[in-house]
Amino acid sequence: MTEASDFEDDDWDSVDQFAPPPPPPPTPVGTKCGRCDAIVPVGMAACPRCRTPVGSGRSSPRIPGRAVRLVFRGGQHLDVPRGSAIRLGRSSSWAPEASELLADEDTVSAQHATLDHASDGTAWLTEVPQGATNGTRVNDSVLVPGSRVRLRDGDRVELGPGVEFIVRGIAEESREAAS
Repeated sequence: MTEASDFEDDDWDSVDQFAPPPPPPPTPVGTKCGRCDAIVPVGMAACPRCRTPVGSGRSSPRIPGRAVRLVFRGGQHLDVPRGSAIRLGRSSSWAPEASELLADEDTVSAQHATLDHASDGTAWLTEVPQGATNGTRVNDSVLVPGSRVRLRDGDRVELGPGVEFIVRGIAEESREAAS
């Protein structure tokens, strides 16, 4: 048996102290929305709260042709050019532009509401005078059938309890003109 005194210091090889590798960085769960500060999960193209496209920052994106854009879940949208109106409902004869998008939505009436994008850049939403079965809300305020409400950029509109869209592209000068 060899005793410790039989070894000299030069007989030992130096070994760098072993350190485990650093842990991998955490997998990101998402990024913060530039408009409303909600967390946008990885892989989503738009904020789940305000529907702002990822990476677009705090200002609303300008829509080509000065149109108002209605942004639905999943990124689907309808554009309403300045000086025109669109009917929102499931009836293909009453709401030809929106019916394909809303056809399978049971909470939306066949004739639900109209959005008017005036030539001055303002936008107005009116629930049909006879009322929609499940009602219409703008930012949690219930619309009175037949009465119109002015829309602002970023407003959230609900067509019954299951379908909603965010209003985008309303001109800034429209807000100033109203003040």
